[in-house]
Amino acid sequence: MQILKASELKEEKVTALIYGTPGMGKTTLLGQLPGRTLIIDVDKGTSVLAGNAKVDIVRLSEDLREMPEILAELQKKCEYDNVCIDSLSELERRMLGYYGRMGKLDGVPDLQAYNRTDFKIIEWCRQLRGLRSNVIFTAWEMQTEITSVSGEKYTQARPMLRSKNTDNVCGLCDVVGQLVQNVKDGERYVLLENTTNAIAKDRLRKRKYCKFGELM
Repeated sequence: MQILKASELKEEKVTALIYGTPGMGKTTLLGQLPGRTLIIDVDKGTSVLAGNAKVDIVRLSEDLREMPEILAELQKKCEYDNVCIDSLSELERRMLGYYGRMGKLDGVPDLQAYNRTDFKIIEWCRQLRGLRSNVIFTAWEMQTEITSVSGEKYTQARPMLRSKNTDNVCGLCDVVGQLVQNVKDGERYVLLENTTNAIAKDRLRKRKYCKFGELM
């Protein structure tokens, strides 16, 4: 049994989930990460990174057949500082559509399609988290009405994923943040403090917020 001293542990890599409304600039900011970056492009939004020499892009087809091959190659040898999925929201939607077409409900996802999607999403996220690189997932933002134990109702921003997948992916991540823009200075910040207004966490540095460039 190997016993590690907590005092000697070093922060070697970060797994993060960043969510925000469409057009907030999530993909553009991925191109500004330090070091070499691989983006697994699901929603075909990486055209904004044209000319960026630090970024390599793999665009997935509708049936997502490239994903197992990408994961196998990265597990064998990963030369990237950052590996990103852009975005998990579209990946979940596309998987449900694909499994729905394989079913018997005229393309409508059945229970089996939902179960397969939930399993694959988490399995792929776990495999990426095991890489020797930073892993960044993006997701779209949704507003959900929450009722507390006391009966109080409030609206909370959260990643646009099925509730089960949101909980599981957030649990795998060191950092979960909502990308917002400050109306005063125009700067984009990542909110990292969990509140009734937004799901977030930063278990590495306990920050309340940071600029995106300081996230890693």
